[in-house]
Amino acid sequence: MYFELQATADRSREKSTGTGLRSEITDMTRICEGKDWATDDPLGIGGLLFDSGRVAQLMVSGTLESKGLLETLLEASLIGLNSFVTEDSLKIPADYRLAFRELGLSIGLHAVERIRKLNEQRSLPLRKKGPLHSLLNALSNYASLSETIEKFWLEPKSRESETWTTHHDINRVMLATSLAPDGFLKN
Repeated sequence: MYFELQATADRSREKSTGTGLRSEITDMTRICEGKDWATDDPLGIGGLLFDSGRVAQLMVSGTLESKGLLETLLEASLIGLNSFVTEDSLKIPADYRLAFRELGLSIGLHAVERIRKLNEQRSLPLRKKGPLHSLLNALSNYASLSETIEKFWLEPKSRESETWTTHHDINRVMLATSLAPDGFLKN
């Protein structure tokens, strides 16, 4: 987020004469170094994938140069997806599932395709045989999970569950975002 804010400030007509967010970026970079971001929580995985998309956009714009962060986020996402799929939680009844968490994963999976498109259209610095390319290919194998999650929560019976009605507002927002992610996952 700091990188995005800094890029926006740099593009604005009224550029500040200060150092902007450089010290905050340095602090956060130091805090985040060496952390293990892997999680099997679907909302957490979706967040990692969404953040990967933001990082890729920053790389394309020239705001962020390091591929290391993108690779770290994608690796953690892949580890989490492997674990999430192994749990097979998408087969349990709606009453035991949280739609907004699953839909967060679905939204994040939509970001993977956008990263691939960025690479093709705007020359994201991914080598054809490099680790980032391999990670994107592996993550693409999970793309069908979005459709599975969306289809389940589009079913009226699924939306009658207490877990849907208890979190009705956020579930509706997350479902709409997953079905039409372009406004949220802007390129």
